[in-house]
Amino acid sequence: MKRILACLLICCAALKVGAQVDTVYTKRYLERSTKFAWLTLGGDILALPNGDTDYLQGENLRNTTFSSGFVPRVTIGGVHFWGYADFYVTFPLSFLTLQSTPDDFQELDIRQGVETGFRLFPVKLQPKRLSPFLGISFRSSSYSHEIEGDNYTEGAPRYTRMTVPVQFGLAYTTNKLHIAASAYLQSTRNFKYYISPEQEGNTTLNPVTFNVSVLRYWDTDRDYRTEKAWRSLNKRHEILKKENRLSTWYIGVGPSAGLQMSRSSFLEQNYPFLADTYSSGLMPDITFGRFFNRPDMNVGVSYRTFGDRIRGFDTSIRMRRHSFMVEAYKNLFNWLGFVPYVGVTGAIENLTVEVNDQTYQETKPALGFIAGWDIRVTKTGTSLLRTNLRWTPDLHLSIEGDRMMFDHLEFNFIQWVQFLGRGKVYKKYSK
Repeated sequence: MKRILACLLICCAALKVGAQVDTVYTKRYLERSTKFAWLTLGGDILALPNGDTDYLQGENLRNTTFSSGFVPRVTIGGVHFWGYADFYVTFPLSFLTLQSTPDDFQELDIRQGVETGFRLFPVKLQPKRLSPFLGISFRSSSYSHEIEGDNYTEGAPRYTRMTVPVQFGLAYTTNKLHIAASAYLQSTRNFKYYISPEQEGNTTLNPVTFNVSVLRYWDTDRDYRTEKAWRSLNKRHEILKKENRLSTWYIGVGPSAGLQMSRSSFLEQNYPFLADTYSSGLMPDITFGRFFNRPDMNVGVSYRTFGDRIRGFDTSIRMRRHSFMVEAYKNLFNWLGFVPYVGVTGAIENLTVEVNDQTYQETKPALGFIAGWDIRVTKTGTSLLRTNLRWTPDLHLSIEGDRMMFDHLEFNFIQWVQFLGRGKVYKKYSK
């Protein structure tokens, strides 16, 4: 009787331990959450718009047409929501642009900046299936031309706008590749372009452009869908809990794209031919902070620096921003590894503008917002991928009663976040 009772107690204890571990990360949860997202990497060819523009030949106003160009781009992104959505960021290789130039032009330069976008697939992506999609994206678009014989020291000005094109197309997925063709439709079609420091002309762009992309995708979490991985992940959770390491320090690094959101009154008042040049570009994003397990939130510091040059005719303006930021953000929920968050930021901003040979500088505090999401299947990882969006409203440098705007919308699509110390803890228990 005593032996039977002892066996029952042992079985009950084993079941209790097993239940405790299983309720942390269940097999069903890991099966679904590890299929939530796939990493994508590849490139595309984007057609640049054709159109027509006014220009000056001597004192005579003339008009000419120009044909489409092409630019190759590099894309990094991720398929989310089990194949129903695609988030991506695309970097143009502008130095490889193919663009013909009208006869009277010395240069024609049409550019599409870094593009951040989202595509929705009503029929989810699946190998050997054709899937239609609808999408929307954000990117800067710019135009400039220079006429033969112009002798301005800084060349032609650049018209730049942040655009929000919609897109539609078809995608075909193989066991390794994601192939898509799409059409873009954007609202910016007609605009005024300065053809001299005092005179504007009309420029018209075709609102429809096309692209073809080929991406390689990886199911980076597939190894989590095994019996061995399930047991290991739950064991790791117990180790971190025992060692008080569920809360941990982290470092992160990744590229961020910045797009200016509003016009600069300083340019409107003093250099109207540059007022339509919105600064944009890439910046390094470096962060260090601490993840707090119980409230499920992060508090950290980040550093970004951004520089750009605006020029046209006989004027050159250089901009530089150094941002030292404290940020706190709360994770809202965990939907099978998709963890969105929102928060606030406080920063010390060092802003510099150099107009020809005169420099203006200001260091000031600024408040802003941060939002984004982590791809975090479990809290036991030694690293994760993070996407964040930052905005500091009305950030500007005051110059002679006017404003030079630095209110960039910053989008960091892929940031690598490394948790410090967890790897050593796991090694200690693997001996």
